[in-house]
Amino acid sequence: MKLTIVNVVVTALLLAAGTVEAACSCKEGFKQGQYCGYCYAVNSGISDHVYECNPEGGCQHYGFRQDCADGKFGCPF
Repeated sequence: MKLTIVNVVVTALLLAAGTVEAACSCKEGFKQGQYCGYCYAVNSGISDHVYECNPEGGCQHYGFRQDCADGKFGCPF
């Protein structure tokens, strides 16, 4: 019984950790590329963070980027 409870807890933790990356999303239809959080393609992004968007709306959050903080990039860069 303990092994089952441990498995459930570990699975829940892994699922919770996985949702951190899934928390970002992009608008569908934009070309594959890296976008600063202030770009229209990123839904609810942090302006000085960089996100990889794909045409299906998928997203990968890469975190803080100084160039985004400085507003140096177009959308996408």
